[in-house]
Amino acid sequence: MIRLALHGGAGDPAPGAPTDQPEHREALARIAAEGLDWLKQGRSAVDVVERVVELLEDCPLFNAGIGAVLNADGVPELDAAIMDGSSRAGGGVSGVSRTRSPVKLARAVMERSPHVLFAGPGAEAVGRELGLPEVEPGFFVIAERVRQLEQARKTGSIVLDHDAAFGTVGAVARDAQGHLAAATSTGGLTNKRPGRVGDSPILGAGTYADDRSAAVSCTGTGECFIRAAAGFQIHARISYAGQDLKSAAQAALDDVREQNGRGGLIAIDRDGNVELPFNSHLMYRAWVGADGVVRVGLGPD
Repeated sequence: MIRLALHGGAGDPAPGAPTDQPEHREALARIAAEGLDWLKQGRSAVDVVERVVELLEDCPLFNAGIGAVLNADGVPELDAAIMDGSSRAGGGVSGVSRTRSPVKLARAVMERSPHVLFAGPGAEAVGRELGLPEVEPGFFVIAERVRQLEQARKTGSIVLDHDAAFGTVGAVARDAQGHLAAATSTGGLTNKRPGRVGDSPILGAGTYADDRSAAVSCTGTGECFIRAAAGFQIHARISYAGQDLKSAAQAALDDVREQNGRGGLIAIDRDGNVELPFNSHLMYRAWVGADGVVRVGLGPD
């Protein structure tokens, strides 16, 4: 009954841009295969989602960790969260620029502090106190993100993940013991105002896990996922309304759409069902269902 799903963002590519990108497919497949191997070894769902998201943070193809987008000051501001469905323990960090792995810091907050969410310099200080590796902010910056920021400055726009079909990364898993977990990590929006926080580090919005219902990780227009309380809404629809995962996930995404939000989510429920709905043209995703095979999708294929 082990299950795994991961995403690398959702959105609408620019006119004429390629909609099938082999390098993204290869990265998703490779990372999913490692996550699956960990699950087969009996590793916990929390271990697996942390590892999968850490690998996605290290891949410059996605908007998290190395390759994250830049804010209006030209600085990467990174957010992440993780949640353990067996205990509903969770940790989140927002606005970090020096922590080598935001998702590892989020887990440290969950397991090694009495709190749930830290932001900015306070989050960085926690990482230092707990001995997590630090880097200079430039470690995360790649040329493509500098170019995107320059273009956004010229037009005076704040570019959402989905405008470029690159974005937030996340993972959800069900381990051999039946426990669920979710993790999400992001660089947010190109040219965003410094200090802006999206849905990714907020438990119940972009990240949620509860063994009684499902594990969820979202990507897209963060403000709309926050207002919809998308992650918790799926839990509530399953737990209180008796809906199945497919209906609950689609209803939550419909709520996001009603607020002019675009994007998608990945979810696994307590029974091992996997859903990956999105309302944009693309969502970079990989998953392992009942057949134990790693599958990858970009568009509606």
